[in-house]
Amino acid sequence: MLKVLDIFRIGDKLSVTLEGKCEEIKNGSQLIDDSGKKYEILSVAMVRSDNPSDFSKTTTVLMPLCDIQEGFELHIA
Repeated sequence: MLKVLDIFRIGDKLSVTLEGKCEEIKNGSQLIDDSGKKYEILSVAMVRSDNPSDFSKTTTVLMPLCDIQEGFELHIA
């Protein structure tokens, strides 16, 4: 399960920070919510952390503009 922590609009795209097991998210991946709605991942941001064990705890992705909200719970489709 992935939790939406933060959303930032960039033009007609959204920068979305996700918390959870993020290692399997790649460019082109799809996420799905509990109602079955799918969300496309356009790009995964480069990760930066002072502690390597923190790399897989959160990640930021670029998504098309959609109705996703902070607190949403998503799964990799």
